[in-house]
Amino acid sequence: MFIAILLLLAGATVLTVGAEAAIRGAARFAVARGISPFLLGALLFGVDVESLGAALVAAGRGQTSIAAGEAFGTVVFLLSVGFGAATLLARKPIEAPSDEMVLLPAAALLAGAVTLTDQVVTRFEGTALLLAYGVYVWLVVVEGRGAQARPRSIEREAAERPGLPPLAMLLIGLAAVYGGASLLVEGGIRVLSHTSLAAGFVGAAIVGALASLDEVFLEVLPVRRGMPELATGNLFGTVAAFSTGVLGLAALVHPLVLDSAATTAFLAAAVLYTIVATSFIARGHAGKLTGLLVLAAYGGWLTYALRR
Repeated sequence: MFIAILLLLAGATVLTVGAEAAIRGAARFAVARGISPFLLGALLFGVDVESLGAALVAAGRGQTSIAAGEAFGTVVFLLSVGFGAATLLARKPIEAPSDEMVLLPAAALLAGAVTLTDQVVTRFEGTALLLAYGVYVWLVVVEGRGAQARPRSIEREAAERPGLPPLAMLLIGLAAVYGGASLLVEGGIRVLSHTSLAAGFVGAAIVGALASLDEVFLEVLPVRRGMPELATGNLFGTVAAFSTGVLGLAALVHPLVLDSAATTAFLAAAVLYTIVATSFIARGHAGKLTGLLVLAAYGGWLTYALRR
């Protein structure tokens, strides 16, 4: 247990440093290349390497409910704990991206829902999900080409302590994020190795949450530093990626058969996305009330899933 605690503490430290460096590097890279910060958030941070790896490994070992639960648990954790923490710690409400970028992940969730109607995802369906994610990526790139970075906050960040080249800082930061999250996952596995819960719940609530702890930092830090575009890009990019692309890749590794706990995690992800998207569309921003709602919904899902 002592080693597990050390791993958790070391992972949190490395993760914090790595996330800070990755965000600085991303901001400077966006200015240097004229790239929309939302685009960077959606396509670079949105595909969480640790969570993707955990889902593929689980599928490869035949633990398909854990694989699917992990994918959906990543979305649930980010939309609730990650985004909830960002709204509560933000100095002001988080500004919404364009309506198109808010609503586009709904199509990804719908595609995932269609394949899950029989609680099985075949390799053919996995290929279709990958194609759906490819369409999402293309639409985000098209949107990003026409979007302009908000000059004051992004350029101020780019001007602070130049240090390493932007791309080098970004890559070093991402490597540190991966290393820190890996330590956290290893520590969590050591602590939770003796649990006897449903496979889908373990994937969603334990593996998914531990593998997604870095996402909390990648939500909170950009908001605190005045770059909400990176945070919202990461948020909606993750919803789309794990509802289609990651699920599809896992199905290609091994056809997925889901238990009821994994399916419930998908429904929780859809409900949380609806809360966040409704707030953005209706009000143009998300504040502390939205954060409290998603955190309460997360607590409700955990309570319900544990009692099943």
